[in-house]
Amino acid sequence: MARHIGAKPAVILLCAALALAGCKSKQEKADDYYQSAMALVAKGDVPRAMIELRNVFQYDVSHKAARREYGDLLLATGRVQEAYGQYLRLSEQYPDLVDPHRLLAELSLRSGNMDEARRQMNTTLDLAPDDPGALAVGLALQLRAAMAGNETSAYADIGAKARALTQRAPDVATAWHVLIDTLNAQGDQEGALSAIKTALLQKPAQYRLQVMRLELLAALKRNDQIGAQLKRMQELFPDDPKTRTALIAWYVLRDDPDGAANFLRKLAGDPASESDGYVQLVQFLAQSRGAQAAATELDTLIAQAKGTPNARLFGAMRADLDFTAGQRDKALARMKALLQDAPESEQTDRLRVSYAQMLDRAGQRKAAQTQLDSALKVAPDLVPALRLRAQWLIDADNPEDALVALRRALQQAPQDAPTLTLMAQANMREGAPDLAGTLLAQAYEASNRRAAEARNYADFLLDQKRPTAAAALLSEAIQHNPDDPGLLHRQADLALSQTDWAQAQRIAEHLDTLQRPEASALAQSIRAAILLGRGQSDAAIDTLKSLADSTSNNGAIAAVIQAQLAAGRTDAARSYLADQLTAAPKDRGLRLLSANLDSLTGHGSEAEAGLRALCSERPADSQPARQLYRLLAAAGRDAEARQIIDATLKAQGDAPDPLLLLYRARSQNKAGDYEAAIATYDALYQRNSDNAVLANNLASLLSQHRDDPASLARAAAIAQRFRESPEPAFKDTYGWAEYRLGNFAQAEPLLAAAAAGLPDTALAQYHYAMVLLASGDETTAAAQLQKALDLAGADLPAQMQDAPAQLAKLRASAKRGN
Repeated sequence: MARHIGAKPAVILLCAALALAGCKSKQEKADDYYQSAMALVAKGDVPRAMIELRNVFQYDVSHKAARREYGDLLLATGRVQEAYGQYLRLSEQYPDLVDPHRLLAELSLRSGNMDEARRQMNTTLDLAPDDPGALAVGLALQLRAAMAGNETSAYADIGAKARALTQRAPDVATAWHVLIDTLNAQGDQEGALSAIKTALLQKPAQYRLQVMRLELLAALKRNDQIGAQLKRMQELFPDDPKTRTALIAWYVLRDDPDGAANFLRKLAGDPASESDGYVQLVQFLAQSRGAQAAATELDTLIAQAKGTPNARLFGAMRADLDFTAGQRDKALARMKALLQDAPESEQTDRLRVSYAQMLDRAGQRKAAQTQLDSALKVAPDLVPALRLRAQWLIDADNPEDALVALRRALQQAPQDAPTLTLMAQANMREGAPDLAGTLLAQAYEASNRRAAEARNYADFLLDQKRPTAAAALLSEAIQHNPDDPGLLHRQADLALSQTDWAQAQRIAEHLDTLQRPEASALAQSIRAAILLGRGQSDAAIDTLKSLADSTSNNGAIAAVIQAQLAAGRTDAARSYLADQLTAAPKDRGLRLLSANLDSLTGHGSEAEAGLRALCSERPADSQPARQLYRLLAAAGRDAEARQIIDATLKAQGDAPDPLLLLYRARSQNKAGDYEAAIATYDALYQRNSDNAVLANNLASLLSQHRDDPASLARAAAIAQRFRESPEPAFKDTYGWAEYRLGNFAQAEPLLAAAAAGLPDTALAQYHYAMVLLASGDETTAAAQLQKALDLAGADLPAQMQDAPAQLAKLRASAKRGN
């Protein structure tokens, strides 16, 4: 009994100890989490350390060391704005601490917030008057002010103070940046390069200084050091795409595509588990060494990745290469085999979408639809599948349902640039260009200002007659894509159209630095356009001749002839072309130019003979057939012109030239064979439903020459894209389609605008008269009908045959009313 009683205090003491252990203070818990975080930092486990630091703040929001460590980790991982917030809170909690104010000053300087940088600098110096970091920020602010005011005399003093500061505190990065920027501003490239070298010894991973070193090496023509610098930057910044791209370009410029390919292979990793790097490798090989090199690489990768999901991915890429090379049956068979045994997964669903795209491009829309439906049944939110469905709906002039699919896709990937671009396309089809423009701007931003999205948006702005906005966009986009020929070409065209010769010249000079044949040719053509624009015909022609000699390109020769004709030098143009033909008498391109020159200078018989000879030699060649059609049609020989088109299209078989089909459709329409014209326009429209002219012509024919509800509804669906169009003819088409459907209220403003914009077109006036009549405004309708008949004269268009009777009926009604 005594032993039992004696044991009781021990039990009580144990329970008390356990209770005390479970009742740590908030401060103790915060400190425990902080110590755990620091242990994780020591091990390099930063993500878990940051979780532990956030746990600290649940128990002690004012934990000084934890707040500082958390800010430092955020800054080290590139989350600058979040780090700024942590330092700001620390400075508010402990206003007498020097470090947070200095860090806030440096970060404000980096972000361009000069006022805040100055305020935090002053606070730092109030607390520590000799703080080197704050003094460096002060020098940076002085340098910016001097540069803004062009006070070059201040550079020497600022540079001397910055140099002294780097010697006193070599670990203060801002001081080095001020010194380097000052030396650059003074034109001392050697001094700047030396200072960068010393600064990078302190901290190599300074991206800005590494880029500056690369630029200075290039400016000083230290070509032997550029490769090593790029490789060093790749080691320091392995995830930086610009460095990777620059290093690949360096290999290419050294004519070492194998070196570039080996570099990409080294980065790519294990083909059985890694894929992104190999996708880039294959794309590079296809561009630099051709499809066969890419195919060989993929065959190797397929073997290396056998039995893994990557083998199917590489197999699909191989099928795409075959498909692009014209081996469609082989590509489709490969895709079918890949999918046969594939397990259900997101990759399999994506492969189904790729297979559907191939089937569709091969003209097998029904089979493609089956594959797409299979993918969406398993994965209804799969973004590529939703995009493909939306594209088909847009092609079918059903933008409303397309937008439903695209909104669903956007919910899964809110910043997906291709989805935003398709949404813009759908809105254009709906006749909402303002919304389309907003979406194209969003796509451009979402893509991180990628060149493709920039080109799309620039084209939209130019189409909408907004050259100022297009110029601003191109200027910004080229800063991010400085070597994109498409952007530079558009910028040059815009500069030339605005007679901004200086800008055009700068673009030409930049194109020359790209060291690519096509870029150099574009640069020369820009220079020639500048000279022609300035009235310097002789110099322009000499420039174009130089371009023609260097490229052996018939397009450049044609440009010479065009320039000579524009200058009134017909004989010189003939003589120049004769010399070219003497050197290459069998060249079909030159013979075609000769026939065109004959046609332009009034030698129609010679032109016709030359073109017929070219057509006879190669019956399927579109170029001479196009010119011969235009020559015959202009002479009123419509039946012969039509024969040329029909013969060439027959020779072309399953690959007809779209322009020849367009000529056929125009001929059919002119001959009054409206059903044949509709069929031809429909075939063209199926191939390119984005073409506004095709859409207008097809919708116009459907609404004017058919009466069945399905055709009229289709005409309105096709033409609805013209709802906000500034083009009166397009408004007329859409308005008349709505009129034929009985939607008079919707049709009237469109047809009124069309009639105002086409005051000399009888059919536009007639259409407006008919909608006024349908709306009950008989008086205005009668006046409008009279105007239409006056414009048409004796030869009434087929669509206006009822106009005289309608006018007579209105006048009789008006008399009865009186």
